[in-house]
Amino acid sequence: MKALFFVLVLAVSLSMAGHPTAMGDNTGGGSTWQGSDDEDIYWSQLPTGSAMGSQYFPDLYPEYDAGVADDFEFLSTKTISDIRWWGGYWNTIQPLPIDSPVEIYLYLDDGSGNAPTLPQHTSAIRSWMIPAGWYTEVADGADYRCEFGFPAHVTFEPGVKYWLEIRKVYEFDPYGQYGWIQSEPVSLSPCVEGFDGLGIIWWTAQTTDAAFELIWADQLELEISTWAEIKTIF
Repeated sequence: MKALFFVLVLAVSLSMAGHPTAMGDNTGGGSTWQGSDDEDIYWSQLPTGSAMGSQYFPDLYPEYDAGVADDFEFLSTKTISDIRWWGGYWNTIQPLPIDSPVEIYLYLDDGSGNAPTLPQHTSAIRSWMIPAGWYTEVADGADYRCEFGFPAHVTFEPGVKYWLEIRKVYEFDPYGQYGWIQSEPVSLSPCVEGFDGLGIIWWTAQTTDAAFELIWADQLELEISTWAEIKTIF
């Protein structure tokens, strides 16, 4: 009887929000963001396409959890203070944007040059579980631009290929889906996706990259240097 009830609830819920899909139907295609004089952008891939499913559903749909990861690599040691990325929503009639937790995972390459290490977070070398309200999110053209300042600076070694995965956390019903916006042309390897519910094996190569920037904020550097001078005085 419990099993029958679960099936009925699942069917009703899916019919209310529509079935999960791998990609949004929006075609963002651009950003109005002009950058800031207070930051150095060390890696930049701007939005040019649609949203790719990258979300954790903490409800009745674990088989529809999805992730997108994209790679980057520096020629010299870089220290990052902030990350900026572009996302989009679909399959929902809720007011946007939806303020929810965000998961960010950092992986090394699996050795092939084409994918992160093992899927679904078991081999991430760093992770950040960001509560709702701890990052900014604003409309940017047809997409939504998010920014997050890492609690501690993150340093990346030269000549090492890293992969980032970013996804939002909220219930499919009634909020629908969220995804990372595509970016072209492709830098290094194309982004990769996993989506068990639609048969997309972790990690399956896509044909585009994902839109994000890795940043060092000059203002933060100024604050650090000023604090060092104060310590010297005393």
